[in-house]
Amino acid sequence: MNRRGILKGISALGLGALFPVGRLLEATVQNTGKQSRTSCFLTPQETEGPFYFDTTLVRQDITQDTKSGVVKAGLPLVMAFRVVDLNCVPMPNVLVDIWHCDKDGLYSGFPGQPGGINTSGQNFLRGIQVTDADGRCSFRSIYPGWYPGRVSHVHFKARLSSNTYVTSQFAFPEEFNKDVYATPLYAARGQNTLTNATDMIFRDPEPEGLVMAIAPNTTTGGYDGTFTIGVKVTTGLKDPAPDADSFALRQNFPNPFNPSTTIPYFLPRRSRVKLTVHDVAGREVASLVDELKASGVHEATFNAGAFSSGFYFYTLDAEGFVQTKEMLHLK
Repeated sequence: MNRRGILKGISALGLGALFPVGRLLEATVQNTGKQSRTSCFLTPQETEGPFYFDTTLVRQDITQDTKSGVVKAGLPLVMAFRVVDLNCVPMPNVLVDIWHCDKDGLYSGFPGQPGGINTSGQNFLRGIQVTDADGRCSFRSIYPGWYPGRVSHVHFKARLSSNTYVTSQFAFPEEFNKDVYATPLYAARGQNTLTNATDMIFRDPEPEGLVMAIAPNTTTGGYDGTFTIGVKVTTGLKDPAPDADSFALRQNFPNPFNPSTTIPYFLPRRSRVKLTVHDVAGREVASLVDELKASGVHEATFNAGAFSSGFYFYTLDAEGFVQTKEMLHLK
């Protein structure tokens, strides 16, 4: 079904009729202290990442590449999500998209990945589910590995048809990452030298609201995880506009790109601005802006024609506001 057909079906029938809600998978997690709250909250926006492309792949088990039939190896991971608003009211009929890399740090659907591997035409480890009347949905997957510059993480969107409530990503507790990397399936790549605190996106050992609560599953030998997505319904039916009082760094476009891309950012007042680009080793490869700028929306262009394909990170630093996003250069 194409995008137009999906939107027409949503309008006529509602999400529940078009995308039947799958039976919830069991994901019982004891209190780990992760994502614990005394009140409801708004999930922080984070970079989309360069690998979101399939808006119609509705399935609960995302381990298989539907084109080749190959099932990705890895420790089983059941992820249970709940979408609520700021008053803790469950939100039914919300599309939850997730995508992540495999145990070797590879995403489906793109060339030029670590080791020069090309996964074009594949769609493993990505999928969509629709929340039920209690705002819940779940996925069966594998524990993601790592790639240079990043810790293990999962990307997600919560959306209603084509309108996005939130785009973000979550990390995992570091003690579980270490245990997973030591297992036979993952040990060949060794332990990741990065932690949540040194990751280019999270920059925190326990990024607030962005760590999945997980626990071992003794039956599967893998893990069960739970994650709550908090959205602001009144203003969340469109991609968020800049807050007039807040600094903001936006996702570059196009992404992936070759050879150049545009990076938008917003300044609430006249400010000294630094906008830099780093490679996965943390080396600065370009300084795009280093000057006083007037308030308002600005754009900077990054030309990677002289650089190799791969992941790059761009960082906005303005009056104590520091934010980093991820982009992918494909030659």
